[in-house]
Amino acid sequence: MTIKLGVTILEFKNETKNDAMWATLLTPLIDRINANDTLETIRQSPEIQATKQAYKALGKDPSRFRPSSDSLWRRVAKGKGLYQVNALVDLNNALSLTFKMPFGSYDLDKIQGDITLTKGLPGAQYPGIGKDMINIENLLVLADNQGPFGSPTSDSTTAMINETTHRAAIIAYLFDVDNDAAAHIQAEVKATAETYLSEASVVAQQIV
Repeated sequence: MTIKLGVTILEFKNETKNDAMWATLLTPLIDRINANDTLETIRQSPEIQATKQAYKALGKDPSRFRPSSDSLWRRVAKGKGLYQVNALVDLNNALSLTFKMPFGSYDLDKIQGDITLTKGLPGAQYPGIGKDMINIENLLVLADNQGPFGSPTSDSTTAMINETTHRAAIIAYLFDVDNDAAAHIQAEVKATAETYLSEASVVAQQIV
């Protein structure tokens, strides 16, 4: 099992909704999933299987703590659509559905110090976005000087994106993805962000 992070740092002007993104990216994507995908095709997806195998290797049950990509894809396949949140969060969801992998977006002005990738400690938890406390024990987590703030299952409120966010990191959680595929994903993230986010500029990209 290999784990890579595709990191994209960008500056932009967030907004409540980007109508062009919904009209030309998200709505067609949702329609394709509704027409073509079922819970069985999701279970058989190589990307979903690789992500779940990583969870099991870390000691986390992926059926109880589903990867965000799995939960999101299942929601759309069941005909429940997507919540519209704000431009960057909506873009994050589009990327996750496109590549069938967990993506997280984080407000860099709310992060203190360096970001590290670690494993949740026994009993560890944090407040989830729109949820109760999230059990992050044995889960792959991102942390800064304040502690864990993100994971491929659910992010905390600590670095959550809102409409005033103007500097952010989009992080792709890449499980068993080779270097060429990771580079392709990063190129698509850059192109999509610069196409659909207002005044967007990708400052840096890195695969770690």
